[in-house]
Amino acid sequence: MKLTEISIENFRSITSIKNVKIFPTQALLGENNAGKSNVLYAIDAYLSAGSGGINESDFQDKTKPIIIAAKFSLASPNLKKIWRPYMINDELILEKHIWIEEDARTNKETIKNEFHGYQAEPKQWFLSIKKIKEQKGDRPKWKDIVSENSLPDYFLNNDSCTKDDYGKGLEKYFQENDIEYDEPDLSATQALGFQSKAISNLPKFYLLRAETNYSDETDKRSSTSTFRKLMADLTDRIIKNDPKYQKIEDALKTVNNLLNETKTESTESNGRLDSLATIEDSIKKILCNLMPSVEKVKLKVATEDVTAIFSKGVEITVDDGVETDVLLKGHGLQRCIIFSLLQALILNERNQLVSSEGIEELNHPIILGIEEPELYIHPQLGKLFYDVLNSFADKDQVIYTTHSPRFIDVYKYDSIALIKKTKSEGTKFINCDQTAFDGLIDRKVFQGLTQLNTDVNELFFAKNVLVVEGPEDKIAITETIRKLGKIKMRIEEVDVTIIAAGGKQSIPFFVRVLNAFKINYAVLHDLDIEEGMPIDSKNTEESRNKTIADLAPQKVITFPIKLENTLGLEKGHLKDQYEALSYFSDHSNINSDLENIIKQATSLVGIKFE
Repeated sequence: MKLTEISIENFRSITSIKNVKIFPTQALLGENNAGKSNVLYAIDAYLSAGSGGINESDFQDKTKPIIIAAKFSLASPNLKKIWRPYMINDELILEKHIWIEEDARTNKETIKNEFHGYQAEPKQWFLSIKKIKEQKGDRPKWKDIVSENSLPDYFLNNDSCTKDDYGKGLEKYFQENDIEYDEPDLSATQALGFQSKAISNLPKFYLLRAETNYSDETDKRSSTSTFRKLMADLTDRIIKNDPKYQKIEDALKTVNNLLNETKTESTESNGRLDSLATIEDSIKKILCNLMPSVEKVKLKVATEDVTAIFSKGVEITVDDGVETDVLLKGHGLQRCIIFSLLQALILNERNQLVSSEGIEELNHPIILGIEEPELYIHPQLGKLFYDVLNSFADKDQVIYTTHSPRFIDVYKYDSIALIKKTKSEGTKFINCDQTAFDGLIDRKVFQGLTQLNTDVNELFFAKNVLVVEGPEDKIAITETIRKLGKIKMRIEEVDVTIIAAGGKQSIPFFVRVLNAFKINYAVLHDLDIEEGMPIDSKNTEESRNKTIADLAPQKVITFPIKLENTLGLEKGHLKDQYEALSYFSDHSNINSDLENIIKQATSLVGIKFE
């Protein structure tokens, strides 16, 4: 079960985000305060019980509801059966409405919520409460309907049947049988009365926040942190599959029977501790002196199941030279613990940790939300974490915010979204425009490039981009702009990022990506056509130049032949970055022809010259 689309209205900085796509590995990029985290918080509120922790300050307009609508794809036959009445073309579409309601008597405001959806009715009239009332009136004889339609005995309660009994019977009947449904009414969503059912059969959402003190996640006193939830999932998905697991269940049952009075007690020897009855009698005698109406006092001792024990009671010590509790380690190691748990879950899903042969299919997939996974992590380790996230999304799902080029891949452009905010429209969610890649036959050539050089991923974090062929061009532009007095050190000082595409043949792919995300850009490349060159080579260069010009109309500037020709140098003089840096660091080598070409190119991305 994967989240594939979401809409958000009236939540924090989000006025309205409509029908944006969500992918199994979804990266959210944008400037600080653009609203990236608000997208994660909205998903958290949607997949949490009740109002999901939303308070009055989360409403952009308190007179209107927060509406979060989500679309899920379902592959599991079990989940399809459960959600069949609410599905359209194998997709589940549900809205959660959250609003502020004032009590007319007390004038106190409370947060209310309910799910809405497109609900279909079963084709057979006796399987629909609505159709039964339409056919039999508001007070049908429920027992007669059970008998007339040969429904199972579990519809009855002591040989009688009420509306509630019939409804409970339908729930079980739907689980046991394949039901045919009418087409749902798509004119409007309907309020759905299944709060607990909706939550229990939707994915679990674990939000890993960008904590200032990251030890909060691993603190055993926090039972609701992502770490604790992951420990519980390790129990559900791994420990319960152990052949010895039943011994734990039996032991916990024994503990419960020793502490609490149960209806299953058969003999005195395996019943409660006698001392507990002595305590109850003592309390009762004292209470009767104070309140004669007291007839009985019963102690009930709370016991927990294995999942609760693992979610709250596990301590982790790490020996990295000194064995101490993980709470005493650095933030980086603490965050590594979280990712290690994720990796353990991944290995389990692949049957590399514990064999799941014969285990019933899981009905509760995980959506992991992470704010800035690069926090506290060494850059080299960050690359491995990015691989972990992608692996986790093979079966489950990851949605994360990031400011790091190491946590995205331009080759996987469809899993990237840009989050931007304006005063007039609030937070906006920009998916990749897939039409920008129409006609692209093979993009495999770019995969190795983007994996080996994370610098090219910086285009997603840039306000304006200048695409060039190679690093020598990047050096030439930077030093020329420095000579012209527009920057002191880096081109980013004027909100421009230079991306070296790795050759002219790669430029069209990057132009497609920039077009797809509506990022402002310009292109500067060599024309590579000169007198006396072979006709085949000339045709090849003309074709490449035309491809770039067609993809980026009005955005391309070219050197008449090559950068070296513009400078009056021999071909191949600037053979590498060292030679280029040595040459251009002496600003007297930068002539007016080069200055004029670079002025034209950079003016297209907002650098203005007097």
